[in-house]
This record gives sequence, C-alpha cells and structure tokens, in this order.
Amino acid sequence: MNCLSESGTCQAIAQQNPSVKRSRKQHCSFKQITRNVLERVTKRPPASLLHQHQQLNSRKVSRKHVTCHASQLSGPGAWGEAGDKNVVLVADIGGTNCRFVLWRLDLQNENHERLFSKVYPTKDYITFEHALDALASEPAFKKDTPGAAAFACAGPVLDNKCVMTNLDWVIDGASLTMKYGIRMAVLNDFEACGYGVPALQPEDLLVLNNVPARQKGPKGCMGPGTGLGQANLYWSENFGGYRVWPSEGAHASFAPRGWKQRALQTHVERQLGYCEVEHVCCGSGLQRIYEFLQTDEHCARPDLDLTMQKTAAEISKTAIDNSDQLAVEAVDLFLALIGAEAGHMGLRSLASGESTYVALLEKIKLGGVLDSYLHEKSRFNKLLKTFPLYVVLNEGLGLLGTREYAIRLVQTPEVCK
Repeated sequence: MNCLSESGTCQAIAQQNPSVKRSRKQHCSFKQITRNVLERVTKRPPASLLHQHQQLNSRKVSRKHVTCHASQLSGPGAWGEAGDKNVVLVADIGGTNCRFVLWRLDLQNENHERLFSKVYPTKDYITFEHALDALASEPAFKKDTPGAAAFACAGPVLDNKCVMTNLDWVIDGASLTMKYGIRMAVLNDFEACGYGVPALQPEDLLVLNNVPARQKGPKGCMGPGTGLGQANLYWSENFGGYRVWPSEGAHASFAPRGWKQRALQTHVERQLGYCEVEHVCCGSGLQRIYEFLQTDEHCARPDLDLTMQKTAAEISKTAIDNSDQLAVEAVDLFLALIGAEAGHMGLRSLASGESTYVALLEKIKLGGVLDSYLHEKSRFNKLLKTFPLYVVLNEGLGLLGTREYAIRLVQTPEVCK
C-alpha cells in the first residue's frame, strides 16, 4: 500500500538521466517525507474569489498605508536602468502569500547564489505592483536589482497574463515589462513545476521504475494537491531545452479498474453528477474515497466505525500511524489511482518519464503506485515497462522551475514569453 500528497507544492515523478541511482537522501524517514507532503495535499483550499473580494472591501486600510505604497511605484524602466543581467527575481504567488526570491546566477558552474527572499501577505497589497514596489524598497534589492523576472501564479495563464483564481490581482507580464524595463514572464504554477523537472538532481529523486530513458524523449509531470496538476514536456531545438505545455487532462473522465473503483465512480457521480480524474486524485478526492468506503455494510466491517467524519488531513494522519484501517485502505486506493493516471499520461505522450507528487507512508509499500502504473493486464504493459518512473523529493520544484525560466529570459529572451 502507499500514500501520497500534493503540487503544490509537493513531490513528483519525472524522467531524468537513466544513470540516476538511489541517493542517501532517499533513505531518509518516509514518515517525515509523508508529513511534509501531505500537509500540502490536505491543506484547506484558499478562500473563494468572492470571499477575498469581501475581505478586501471590509479591510480598514488607512490612507497612509495606501499612499505609502503608491508613492513607491517605480517609473517607466526604473529597474532596467540598474538591472544586473546576472541577477534574476522569481516569485511564487498564491492566494495567501507572495514569495519572492532573488538569485545571482553562475551560468558557467550552475552554482547559483540565493541573495534574498521574503514573503509578503497578499491581503496587505491592493495590486501585485504594490507588492513588487515594497520588495524594491528592500536594501538587498537596491543592491542587486534583477535583469529579468519570472512569476509562478495560482491561476490560468494566457498570453503572459494571469487573472488570479483566489485573489483580486491581475499579473500581466507585458505590462510589467514595459513598466519596469526588464523582461518579466508569467507562468502557471504547475507549468513552473514542469520547468523544474529537467533541473532536478539525483538526490531529488526516488526511482520507482528504473529503466533507460530516451534522450530528449517526452516527459510527463503530475501533482496531486488541492487539485491535480498536469503538464507535458517536449524537447524543442529552438528553445534549447524542454518546453512545458500545461494540461487540463485531470478533468478527463475517470476510468475505473475493477468493481471497487467502478463503485467509487458511481458514488462520486451521485454526489457531483459526474466523475473526473481530479475528483478522486487530489486532497478532497482522498476524503471522497474514505467516505465511499464508509458506505460498506457494518456486518462486513464490524470492528470499524463507519460513521466518523474525517478531513483529508485526519485520514492521512491516521493512515500513517496505522490507527484507522479504513484510512489505510483509502490511502492505498488513492495511490493506486495516482499510479494508474501516471501510466495514462505516459501512454498519451509516449513519455520516457513521469512526474507526480507522491508521499510515502511508513509501513506501506511503493507497489501500489508502480503496480497500477505498469498495469499488468493491459495490452500496453510491455510499453509501460519502458517508461522510467520517479518520485520527486524536492519540495521547492515550482520555485526551481521559475528560476530556470528566468535564466532562459537572460540567455535566450527571443524564444521566451
């Protein structure tokens, strides 16, 4: 049996060099890995856009506060005049916080230096530009002004512009580039994870299906969390590396295997009207699976409490400490579904690697993910066996990918957003 976690920022499975071996980090405590990752999978989703809007309107923001930020707004091209091409700014922008990191690049040795980082609560800033200007007032920023920037945003991105899903912000890369005088790119948060995959090191990976990878072959990336993020990576000679194409494949119809999964599908359809992959392969999906198992006849499980309501976090916790066998069963089924979807991604793109965020439960084997991934009864089992499968242990995958894209802005701006 197995258990998993999120995107977000969780861990992942990805194609890498076939020579990757298990590192010392892979022998760290599975329980600790699980706890860290499951916090992301089972965390409560951010407030709705309406709720955020109400919060914004109801806040007592003093004129002094607003005026202070407005006075900091930079003039046209202000950063471009002082920007250092060897320094890049990256950010992870969610509904609650905006995390900025400033990096000095060492492109020759790839030994990049983290200069400065700071988290700004989004509720304190009316617009993203106000948060940017607050950052620009920091002494560390004035000392090392960036020459390019990339931002990972929790929301759909179209034409280098994101209207945030759970926040009343619009982040427009073209407008920001014009205003501040440096190239600025806007990425979807899971798109950023995809760009981080090729930069992963051997110690960031746990090998599940250790087979040779095809050079420049397609890669897949998926991460269960509040939802189920997916992206495909395809090699581009023009781009000089892997270009990431975000996917909404998680909203495809769920394809159950066996009677229990078909019964789960029926259970979800009765609740929601239909059943898609994400409905059973994310944090709330784990809770649905647990509730589905509770519908069993009491005579079939006389020693279990089939009435107790639990959140996804509680289900994960009691599965880890083995205090609730129903939770263990729910997590086992959950991971089997994740493994199956990883296999589906591999077949759709003929990927030589998959990437998904998975946490490992102590006392639960990895076989649940790998067995479902390989799907022994499938006609394409032999093909699936040729696709490498990895668990990514690096929790900073999104910021890593955002930095990699910012480096592209410095090196080859003509092929970027």
